[in-house]
Amino acid sequence: MTTIRFCSILLWLGWLALGNALGQQTSVVAFTITDASSQKPLAGATITLTPNSSTPMARALTRVTDAAGKATFTDVPGGIYTLVIAVPGYDTLTDEQYAVEPGVLAEQPIGLSLTGGEVVEVRGDTERPLVEQGSGPSDRITPAEIRILPARGRDILTSFPPVPNVIRSNDGRTSIKGAREDQSAVLVNGNISNDPATGAFQVEIPLEAVERAEVFTNPYLPEFGKFTGGVTRVETRPGNNKWQFGLNDFFPEPRFRGGKLFGFANVSPRVNVSGPIVRDKAFFAQAFEVIVDKAVVRGLPNPDNEVRKYSFRSFSQFDVLLTGRQTLTSTVNVARRLVRNVGLDFFNPVPVSPNQRTTDIAVAGTHRYATDAGSTLETHFNYKRIGVEVFGKGAETMVITPLGRSGSFFTESDRTTERYQLQFSNAMASFEAQGWHRIKFGFDVNAMRNRGGITSRPVEIRRADGTLLQRITYANRGNLRADNIEVSGYAQDQWLIRPNLQLDFGLRIETQQAATSINFAPRVALSYAPGKTDSTVLRAGFGLFYDKLPLNALAFRDMPRQVVTTFNPDGTIRDPARAFVYDLARDPTNDPGRGGDFRVPFNRTFRVEFAQRVTKRVLTKLAYLDSRTFNDLFIEPILRPTDGVIRLFNTGRATYRAFEATADIKFTNNQTLTVSYVRSKARAQLNDFISYFGDIPNPVIRPDQFGNAPIDAPNRFFARGVFALPWQVKLAPIFEWRDGFPFSLTNEAQDFIGQRNADTTRFPRFMALDLAVTKTFTIPDWLKPTLFGKKSDIRSASFTVSIFNITNNFNPRNVFANTGAPQFGTFFAVYRRFYRIDFNVNF
Repeated sequence: MTTIRFCSILLWLGWLALGNALGQQTSVVAFTITDASSQKPLAGATITLTPNSSTPMARALTRVTDAAGKATFTDVPGGIYTLVIAVPGYDTLTDEQYAVEPGVLAEQPIGLSLTGGEVVEVRGDTERPLVEQGSGPSDRITPAEIRILPARGRDILTSFPPVPNVIRSNDGRTSIKGAREDQSAVLVNGNISNDPATGAFQVEIPLEAVERAEVFTNPYLPEFGKFTGGVTRVETRPGNNKWQFGLNDFFPEPRFRGGKLFGFANVSPRVNVSGPIVRDKAFFAQAFEVIVDKAVVRGLPNPDNEVRKYSFRSFSQFDVLLTGRQTLTSTVNVARRLVRNVGLDFFNPVPVSPNQRTTDIAVAGTHRYATDAGSTLETHFNYKRIGVEVFGKGAETMVITPLGRSGSFFTESDRTTERYQLQFSNAMASFEAQGWHRIKFGFDVNAMRNRGGITSRPVEIRRADGTLLQRITYANRGNLRADNIEVSGYAQDQWLIRPNLQLDFGLRIETQQAATSINFAPRVALSYAPGKTDSTVLRAGFGLFYDKLPLNALAFRDMPRQVVTTFNPDGTIRDPARAFVYDLARDPTNDPGRGGDFRVPFNRTFRVEFAQRVTKRVLTKLAYLDSRTFNDLFIEPILRPTDGVIRLFNTGRATYRAFEATADIKFTNNQTLTVSYVRSKARAQLNDFISYFGDIPNPVIRPDQFGNAPIDAPNRFFARGVFALPWQVKLAPIFEWRDGFPFSLTNEAQDFIGQRNADTTRFPRFMALDLAVTKTFTIPDWLKPTLFGKKSDIRSASFTVSIFNITNNFNPRNVFANTGAPQFGTFFAVYRRFYRIDFNVNF
């Protein structure tokens, strides 16, 4: 009943504000932005109207063009403005004397020309003045940029170059503000794309289907939810009036060993095609990607040293201009992936590392409607279905020793997880009232379900001499059945009080079936420029952020229950079979009669920043961040006289504090450099739930501790840049230096010794200099092939050589951390210098 009442209130507020918006009347200026040569509409063009001193208006107005290249300003007083139109890859248009007649409807077609060279950099939100960026600008990247960066893959989520407060673990997972990957949110065209069962990122989109990706480490606007770490947002690319075709990475990548060619590592051909279905009305974009990837894992002998990934991805997008004010976008994403030898390393060799097969289907639709008053109404529907199978390579018992694991992986699982999502938002036209306001409100409903099972076989823990120490068996087949409904609503205002002062504030309200309360998440952020220009800006922000509850946690009591028997060195039984039950540590304030058993994890973040534009080309930032998470999920084994309990606690905590110093330097449009130093500390509960009961579970459960997070790196320095040289050559270097990640010591019984992840037990300091060199070749007409009786529209071809760890620094992946291992304390599995070669054809 609470959920129904909550939804009713949200709908009533929505229609009330919509009625107010429709009553406003303002002048209208409609722009249509196209490519000057092909006349194709340019989607995503940023148009800014800034009033001069003679125009009675306090702030700039900004719009972004839709799939038809159109953007409409409905709140423009008559006067003289500075008009700026910016599109990546095109010359920026500036008119400082753009006149708007009062009380008229003006239509303005504008064509833009391609730039001579593409600026490639990881960009912040630099199009608007510093004050209007608020307190949490994003870092973003495009596929064109990824293709010339020294990235070890071509996946949009794993190819981000280093940014402050975002770090990647040794297994490739992304941590934002010290949080685990499952504690952050990933959005695709505004729809959440996390796996509802585990919270992990689940984005299987071909690179060529992506328009851009953004990382928000501090998204204070209430429209963002379901995270305690940060947000990654992916936007896909629409079609336009000109048919286009692309072919990338179609040559197998050679593998080098000792400077000599040694077979091929992978091939990942990507094909994309887009164009009009009905000119100026309906557009189509299609991207396919096939991946065969053999990633070498150091520390293991060839050929049993590869994680092999086989993947197919398809993404289709249809954009329809229903009327001059309405558009409809629909997308279909289908992907299948097989990964052999998941988690492969020296301690988990090929026989014991599992395989994982994933099927991902997502269907989404978005309807946009621009009202006469300038409000933009958006309705999103999203259906996502994820099928996951995890299986081993045999039926042998998995054996754990101080030297690693052998046998076969102990668990087989098969599940199907679904998400139904419905969103509505209203971005009202900006209006003046003691300054200028941009108000947005909306609601979001998610219905999720999980069905599947887990079968676990016996696991043995043996001493270094081979004698049996402990046997773990399982009393039942696990049942993953779980359901949950989440409902949230928000309202926010970006209030430009004066040209040098902006206040962003709002409230997000959330409730869900599996929790016991309605959660209120207020957020506020301030940007202030003390001078007459925005060369100096002070920013501050504070907010509460509520996370997701993974469906696996809701099914915790039905997981396979352990029965543990402990043996003496002579083979006699020390501790008879001890059966463990699974239980949830209830919070005494929870009322199961009103809802579920859980309290939702939440985060409290405060950030303050001083930004100084030293010159037009140099921007410096000093910032301090304090992030604290509460109600996290972790597990704890508890022994009783004859049995035991593995208890799921809902009271975990985590902290992240960081000081950041960053300088962004733009020498020219084609010469950029960013340098940054971050001093941070990340601490957390180390028995987090997903590490033990995710898709790849861990059978050895020992007492929890609060300590350094696995990705804690107190000191981190990085520099990245892009430099255009003559003869169409670009250099993209990335340098990173940081403290090594912490690790824990164990004994023969796999018990932890002393403090886990202590500062005294860390990997050596990591240092790597990576470089990508890209040469672009313009294709002359006489070399262009003829297709269907017409010369193909091939503009250029590019050849990229990436070199990783140029200095051959000692960067080990593994350490013998068990005191029973003869090599105890030895670091090994070093990644020395290696290469990657890519070839692309640009149509």
